[in-house]
Amino acid sequence: MPPELIPEQNIKIDIPATSRPTFSNATQVTVSDDSVVLQFAYVRPNTTDGQLIAEIVLSPKHAIDFSRALDSTIKEHFTRHL
Repeated sequence: MPPELIPEQNIKIDIPATSRPTFSNATQVTVSDDSVVLQFAYVRPNTTDGQLIAEIVLSPKHAIDFSRALDSTIKEHFTRHL
């Protein structure tokens, strides 16, 4: 079924009380036939020292869906706020 025909589902996601947002200023994307790996890092200003913050592995289908959602959300936001 094409994504536009799939009804939206409400999914409850529990966020632990200890969870904190993390800032990333460097990203690397690696693609293979069976996965897309997103690596987020923080690199200190004026240095080459960085720390991996998170690594997310997606199936190609989920990566495509994520890319479309990110693209449309950013375009919608900046079109409305510029």
